[in-house]
Amino acid sequence: MVRFFIVLLIFTTFIQATLLEDKIESFIGQNKYKTQKNLIRILFKNNNVFLNKAGKIDDIKVLAKLKKSGLLKLFYKKPQELNLSFLTKKNGLIFMRVINESLSSMGYNYFLTKRALKNSDSFLWQIIISTEHIVDPLILSKRLEDRGCFLESVDRKSENEWKYVINTDNIMIEAKKVEANKTIKLKKPIKPYWINVQDMKSVSFRSRIADRWHPSIIFYNDKLHIVKDYSSQSITNTLKMKIPREAKYVKIADLYTLDNIKRGISIYLRSRN
Repeated sequence: MVRFFIVLLIFTTFIQATLLEDKIESFIGQNKYKTQKNLIRILFKNNNVFLNKAGKIDDIKVLAKLKKSGLLKLFYKKPQELNLSFLTKKNGLIFMRVINESLSSMGYNYFLTKRALKNSDSFLWQIIISTEHIVDPLILSKRLEDRGCFLESVDRKSENEWKYVINTDNIMIEAKKVEANKTIKLKKPIKPYWINVQDMKSVSFRSRIADRWHPSIIFYNDKLHIVKDYSSQSITNTLKMKIPREAKYVKIADLYTLDNIKRGISIYLRSRN
C-alpha cells in the first residue's frame, strides 16, 4: 500500500511538472522556452510553489515569476491587433463594465468588440485592441481584484491572443460611497457620477445656481439592470427622489452635456434605518 502511494505521488508530481512546463511555454513562446529551458528549470524547480489551494497551476504566480525574470514579453516591435477573450459564469452587463473600467485605468481606452455571447451558464466577451503594449495580466489581475473579481485562469493562445477566465461572484463597479444623512458636495464631473445607494431610502440633489442642470437620473440593481430612470428637459436646481428597494447604484448626469453641471452638485442620501 505504501509503495502504491509513493508511485502515485511520483506520478502526480510528474504530471504537475509537465503541466507547468506546458503553461510556461505557452506564456513565453516555444522558441524562448527552448533557449531558456535550463534557466526555467532552475526558476521553477519547486513545482508546489506555483500551485493554488486546489492543487492546480496558479497562472498568476507563474506569470509573476516570468515577468520578474524578464522572460515575459509584454511589448511588440510595432502596433499589433491584440485579441482578448474574457469568460465568466454570470453578471454579463456589470462584467463588461468592470472589464472596461479596468482596461481604461491601464490606459486602454479604445477597443473593438469582436463578439459577446451569453448562454445558460457563461458569458463571453471578445475584444480587439490595436497596441504596442500587451495587456499586463498581473496589473489586470490587480485591477479586477479591486472590483471583487479574481482570475481563475489565463491562457496565451498565440502571440496576439489571450484568454481570461474570471470569477465574478463578488463583482462590484466603481461607484462612490456617500455618507448617509449628510449633504455632500460632488466636484466637477469628468464623467457621469456613479453613487452606491444600497440601503438608502431617498436622494436629494441641488445644482449650483450658475449652472443649467437638465437632470438625467438612472437607478440600477446589482446586475446593472435599470430599475428606474428620470430625465427632464427643464433646468432644475433641486430634486428629490425615492430610491427603489432593489436599486444599488444611481448614475447622475445631464441630459445634454456635463458642462451644464461643471460646478458640481450636492447630494443628500437618507438611509432606510
